[in-house]
This record gives sequence, C-alpha cells and structure tokens, in this order.
Amino acid sequence: MRILLIGPEWDTGQWTEYCAAGLTAGGHELATVRYGRDLARPVGLWGRLRRRLSGPHRFHLGRVIEAMRRDNLRVLDAARRHRPDLTVVLKGEVLMPETIERLRDLTSGPVVQWCGDDPSWFPHIMAAAHLYTRFFLAEPSYAADLERHGVGAEFLTHAADPDTWGPTTDEPEHPPEWDVVFIGDSRHNMGHLPSTRLRVDLVEAAARSGLRVGVWGRGWEKLGADSPARRQHQGLTLLPAAAVARTYRGAKIALNAHHAQMREGVNMRTFEIPASGAFQLCDAKARLGELLEIGQEVAVYAGVEDLVEVLHRYAADDGARARIAEAGRRRVQRDHTYQVRMAQLVARSHGQPSA
Repeated sequence: MRILLIGPEWDTGQWTEYCAAGLTAGGHELATVRYGRDLARPVGLWGRLRRRLSGPHRFHLGRVIEAMRRDNLRVLDAARRHRPDLTVVLKGEVLMPETIERLRDLTSGPVVQWCGDDPSWFPHIMAAAHLYTRFFLAEPSYAADLERHGVGAEFLTHAADPDTWGPTTDEPEHPPEWDVVFIGDSRHNMGHLPSTRLRVDLVEAAARSGLRVGVWGRGWEKLGADSPARRQHQGLTLLPAAAVARTYRGAKIALNAHHAQMREGVNMRTFEIPASGAFQLCDAKARLGELLEIGQEVAVYAGVEDLVEVLHRYAADDGARARIAEAGRRRVQRDHTYQVRMAQLVARSHGQPSA
C-alpha cells in the first residue's frame, strides 16, 4: 500500500521516525513529510538582520507563518507525487483545513489523524477534525470533546521501538548508578500546557526520599534554590534515545510521572522504559491495566503520599524489579512496538478489526 506519513520534526523525540519505520516494516511503500523543519534550523545572517530591523516578535511571527505556508505546500506536493492509498497525519497542528480537504482528493483511500496531545489546544486540528476519515487519540478522554463537534474518535495508545531502546549485545553491565531516575520536563510552567505542579511534587517527593535520585529535563532549573528536584537536576536534555535508555538501565527504578494532559491513557515513556529493559514505577492510569499487567509487567504508585513508600520497597527488592522489568520488556516486544501499532492503525483506518 502507498502511504503518505505527515509528522512533526521534534528536537526531543522521534515519533515520526518510529511510525515511518513501523510502516516500512509492514511492507508499505512510504513517503514521509516532516513539518516544522524550517523552524528547527538556526537563523542565518540575513534572518538576524531582519530580526533586528523588524523587532523579535514581528520577526518570529512572520517566520512561523512562512514556515507553516511552506509545510502545507510541501504536504500537498508530496501527495500529488506519491498518490497515496492512505494518508496518516501525526498531530499536524500546522495543517490548514483546506489542506486536509485537498489531501482527501489526492488520496485514494482514508485520510486519518493520530493526535498525541489534547486536540482542543490547536485551532487547525479542531477546524479540520470532521474532514478525517478516522481520528485516533493517544488520550481517550478527549473523544468527548470531539464528539461535541460531531467527530467520532478512537483510542490508539503509544508504542516503543525496541531497536532504539533495547540494550546492545556488547553493553557492559554495571552496578546501578542511581536508585531512581526521572527523565522529562517539569511541565508546570511551559506556556499553553495545563498549569499543574503534580509532576514537580512527585519528583520532589522522590528527591526527598533519601535515595540516590537523578533528574533530567527542562524546567527543573527554574525551580527555587530550595527545591530538592532542582538540586538533583543533572541536565536540560539527555539525548539521543539510546542515552536515555542506558540511563534507565543504570538505575534501580525508572520513574514515570505523567503530564496532566494524560488523564486515562499513557505516554510514550510507559513503553520506552520496559523496552529498554529497565524497571518502571508508573503513576496509576485508568487504561494502564489494559496495556501492561500491573504488578507483573509494571509497578504503580497512587499519588505523592504513596510514592516514597513504594520507591523504598522496590529499591530493596532486586528480584521483583528484575522479574517485572523482563516481563514488561517481553510484553512491549509482543504487543506495543510501532510495527504492531501501525498495523493496527492501517487496519482500523479501513474499518477492519486490529489484531
């Protein structure tokens, strides 16, 4: 099948690349367009001059609009050249409704959306939602918002790429450097995202536990000097994914604390931690038990009060951690790879039940 994949260019993630690899592994003929690439490029000499003459705000707004215009044109050009049987849009917040409508004319089969965020944050996604043949959500609770706009949405959870996250055969074994690691942004003060300190409260509780705790990500450096999470902050980023995976494996416990937008579903980290072969301690989510067996393939905690006790219990139980980590790794390799998830997306896009 000829498939056009449209996805974001991210500095901290490879969602588009993972999905592309999953579709290629499924035997499909793939063309990929990554939007946002222009904004990822550094501003050149002429751009810096324009920014100085026009002012930073006017310059940035013009740059964003121009990048969006080029992204929409690139998408349509790729569709005209590839003539896909299926078009898959990953989020696609820069795509105008008129572009989605034109993609329907250029695609001989379905045009589908897989949104990893709250779609209501993005006006273009909401305006075009009714134009998609299928609308998939990584967080199922947002289906109610879309239903009020006459759009039916389906739950399709995240996945992991074992080739990226798994250990290499020649990787040496070392005693754990950390008892607990958390790798992710603080998320409590990042623009349009919901303002909540829950993730900060959880990581700070871990940092006060007396265990060896390491924290990576943006936002922690902006906390007050008395914040235990800030004192345990090791760096703004930890990339590429292989380095993150090694850090997970170098700790007794890889902590998962979801962002507020994940109300019932789970994030990519939920599958990436076990794919790396590490032990995961995850905040309990309503749909988690459908995806991993709680207590056997993933361990959970219930809020800030419960976290420290659970951390100490598992930090002291090498056998339980090893069993859960191995069982979680096998489950992800069987049910939660991108090859599996893309096969499910393709089948459901055509109204067929997924395996």
